[in-house]
Amino acid sequence: MEKSKILAVIPARGGSRGVPRKNIRLINGKPLVWHTLTSALESGVIDRVVVSTEDQEIKEIVSKFGGEVIDRPMELASDTATNESVMSHALEVVEKQGYHPDYIVLIQCTSPLLSKEVIREAVSKVIDSNKFDTCITVFYPDTYEFEWTKGEDGLIVPKHDPANRPMRQDMELPYQENGAFYITKAELFKKTKNRFGGKDGKVTAVLMSEEDSIQIDSENQLWLAEQILKRREKK
Repeated sequence: MEKSKILAVIPARGGSRGVPRKNIRLINGKPLVWHTLTSALESGVIDRVVVSTEDQEIKEIVSKFGGEVIDRPMELASDTATNESVMSHALEVVEKQGYHPDYIVLIQCTSPLLSKEVIREAVSKVIDSNKFDTCITVFYPDTYEFEWTKGEDGLIVPKHDPANRPMRQDMELPYQENGAFYITKAELFKKTKNRFGGKDGKVTAVLMSEEDSIQIDSENQLWLAEQILKRREKK
């Protein structure tokens, strides 16, 4: 059987609100974008990895580490541009070059603890089965707190039965989407313009730990991710 063609798109724009120049800030001696780029390249299951950016410094760093750059239009480099719009643009570019992938992957470079092993597992879940259109990465929270929601007149309302609160070990914890990795059938993505394959997409998941699911959206998270990587190096 012919091997499936898989395109991975890593969005990495130059601007960032929470952490200035976030995508090239150093974590354990390497730029943030390096971590997911390297995991994707070393996974062995993705035959084309592109980094979509409008930023010249990011382009130079990605090229230095063996990545392929797609020039992102400035209108897709704003705070309001969606990942789907960036994925669609990258797909259009490679198809004009004669490359027509069977699957399209979104990898967020804000998830530096995403491993090549998780990438392999997620890819195999959709490629080796006819049951799923899409696979995403999720985690169970290490702790779970009872949720309440806003009511009227300043009241808050429990989202559970307060007279019958279950023990934590008896609770079914919800999957939390961690934003690290998504793979979906390319034709379905082109049809729906949605990373999940639209409302009728058949989605499965690969479980990551809460620690590995950290996303870099603040200076504190940047610091924490570096401490995790340093601790693992010592081990």
